[in-house]
Amino acid sequence: MASLAVAASGLTFGTVLAEQTTTQTASAAVASDFDPGNIISDAAFYNGSAMSATSVQSFLDSVAPNCRQQSGGPVCLQDFSQNVNTIGAVSGRCKAIAGGKKSAATIIAQVGAACGISQKALLVLLEKEQGIVSTSRPTAWMYQHATGFACPDTAPCDPAYRGFAQQVYAAGLQFKRYQATPTSWAYQAGRTNAILLNPNAACGRKNVYIKNQATAGLYIYTPYTPNSAAMSNLYGSGDSCSAYGNRNFWRMYTDWFGSATGNGSPTGDVDSVTATATSTLTVKGWAADPDTTAPLRVAFYVDGAGEKTVTADKTRSDLAGTLGANNTKHGFEAELTGLSLGKHSVCTYAINQGRGANTLLGCYTRTVTSAPPKGVLDSVTGGAGTISASGWVLDPDSSKPGAWKILVDGVSKATGTADRTRTDVAKVYPGVGTTLGFAKTMGGITAGKRAVTLYVQDKPGTKYVKVASKSVTVTPPTTGKTGKTGSVRGSYDSVTGGVGTATVRGWAIDPDVWDPVKYKIHVDGVSTDSGVADATRTDVQANHPNWGSDVGLTLRLTGLSAGKHTVRVYFQDLPSGKYVSFGTKTVTVASATTAPPTSGDTGKTGKTGSVTGAYESVTGGVHSATVRGWAIDPDVWDPVAYKIHVDGVAIAPGVAKAKRTDVEAAHPAWGSDVGLSLTIPDLTAGTHTVRVYFQDLPSGTYKSFGTKSVTVTDPPTTGKTGKTGSVTGKYETATGGKGTISVAGWAIDPDVWDPVKYKIHLDGKAVSPGTANAIRTDVQAAHPDWGSDVGLARTFTGLSKGTHTVRVYFQDLPSGTYKSFGTKTVTVQ
Repeated sequence: MASLAVAASGLTFGTVLAEQTTTQTASAAVASDFDPGNIISDAAFYNGSAMSATSVQSFLDSVAPNCRQQSGGPVCLQDFSQNVNTIGAVSGRCKAIAGGKKSAATIIAQVGAACGISQKALLVLLEKEQGIVSTSRPTAWMYQHATGFACPDTAPCDPAYRGFAQQVYAAGLQFKRYQATPTSWAYQAGRTNAILLNPNAACGRKNVYIKNQATAGLYIYTPYTPNSAAMSNLYGSGDSCSAYGNRNFWRMYTDWFGSATGNGSPTGDVDSVTATATSTLTVKGWAADPDTTAPLRVAFYVDGAGEKTVTADKTRSDLAGTLGANNTKHGFEAELTGLSLGKHSVCTYAINQGRGANTLLGCYTRTVTSAPPKGVLDSVTGGAGTISASGWVLDPDSSKPGAWKILVDGVSKATGTADRTRTDVAKVYPGVGTTLGFAKTMGGITAGKRAVTLYVQDKPGTKYVKVASKSVTVTPPTTGKTGKTGSVRGSYDSVTGGVGTATVRGWAIDPDVWDPVKYKIHVDGVSTDSGVADATRTDVQANHPNWGSDVGLTLRLTGLSAGKHTVRVYFQDLPSGKYVSFGTKTVTVASATTAPPTSGDTGKTGKTGSVTGAYESVTGGVHSATVRGWAIDPDVWDPVAYKIHVDGVAIAPGVAKAKRTDVEAAHPAWGSDVGLSLTIPDLTAGTHTVRVYFQDLPSGTYKSFGTKSVTVTDPPTTGKTGKTGSVTGKYETATGGKGTISVAGWAIDPDVWDPVKYKIHLDGKAVSPGTANAIRTDVQAAHPDWGSDVGLARTFTGLSKGTHTVRVYFQDLPSGTYKSFGTKTVTVQ
């Protein structure tokens, strides 16, 4: 063995005879189940409440019922006791342990609880090192070197650590050192380690991928892994290169307590479930599976229905002590969106890989609320018949720009959406984005003192809420409606030919008015169309902000003959009413009967051809499947119609119009509304075939884009918490006042997530019961799985002066019995 300076190790190689005294049970270990990289799970090894002193004593009595003290020898372990000095706490390792005369069972139980090491693991350690648990003839040597601590294979045992209690505590503390500093030792979890087969280095090494910290700790303590000869004779000896310590630890644990690695089910935790935006809850936590270091899928259920799954692959450095420094990519964060206002149950499952079953990490009840919108009128300025207003708006429930409207003397004058960056506001209200500002000039305002009121839309509804108001004085306009004069201005940007069509684009504003400018169009010298230039042009608004964005001309002329045409655009100039020409352009219009041009408009697109696209994937969920793909048809601009067959049966058809910016980048002419994204509900668990068809125009036929298979699952079937145990908690205080008694405490039940019910007896008589759901963040810090609503806070009034007794009971499920947590005496004034 290595010396204490390198690693304080237990006996491994030379303890075969003592270890062979273990009785093989009906549930004996099977060599094929041994995984050298996962000897024992972290959950099993670091469970400091695995056994009480009473349980340990019962176990010792049952394992060696025929043990008898030999003449001149020490007593059997079940009868052993020792005076133990007070042991101080070691920060980050073990809590303090009070001194006194203690039995072996008490020593094992208290060390396990103080250091967070399973009492089962300590019993197995004692047995595999000295055979002291099952022997019928204990020796002084066994007690002096009980856990093999500071007894290296290559040197004598250190006398400073002799004694049963000293050995048990030193071993527990050492394993906590390994856990607290996982990268400081030769063997580390989350990586492949070359481990010796025997103290004789000539026997060689074996590469072992250590999957968890508990297994790494066993190898540091006992730095050998069994060879094939040792595993071929699981309850006996191997060959000259065999070592047995870690083999025997696993075998003995399995024989005595069942699987050391559990059933291979995932472990993890839900750190938080918080409302982060309108209709959104964000869930954070971690999940890992003892059968693999690969990231797991984590499934979320809201009100009993499958909501979404994510992959737990975010780095969580805080898991290094539990899973190993090289095995920390197991964190997850998921946004559950589209939730209605009110209470929701959110359950999180880690999806199993390999052996075991899905694990329920926790169920929490959270309330989705809507915070009121906010806004400020930074500046309101009156002009000649105008009011210019600027400021910012937001909805705390949303990261999208807020919708606003402005009323002048109660009459709506302007509407819009925040479109300006306001980082100053974003710093005060994180999570709402930075597009928060607005600026608007409103014309046609009557002179005089005016009330300007700002309203913001309160999402997720459509109601507008008043957030700010200011008064301003407006002067009479000097000319026209805007206080300015001048000729209409603008641009006739382009005319583009298609099949029997021509599309005209441009823009116009008139300094004399706020209203959109009227236009007329002449084709080949003949007036054909007229209207108002009110199409959206944000590029023009950027240069002429007073007039807004509704200043554009976008018009498609139809019914044109093939060939060249001249198209002239006129914009009206007020107040004269005269139409001013903005130029003439020539355009070529194609015929529908001629070969399609390479650009322009044949049909609607200027191209012809079959529908194209992709059926990309189908993903199985809980009683559902999600289909994704995209399609475009060169003959039309409209989104393509689809049909889907599941197991050969047609389901509801639809139109492929989901947003796909990646497809738009490759096919910019068709925009982004070309995607197929459909979740098919109400499917039975098992394998299904899903075929996708896209419609090809102008024929109207549906073209198959292939068939894919998908596996649909049932919901996870574990209970509410995935844990069992008695109700736990504390009856902390009963405080008397003037005619009152206030009772405080807390309780949690590992069998349920719901708050625990209580009953209280006052002077031996039952008073009204209740539920322990007061907020206790201090208890939550120690027991984060159950949240903060675990407190008992109750005040009784109208009590007589004098002494009273108060007894508290908490209900234990699933039995439903009420467990007493003690009686306190209190004086009422």
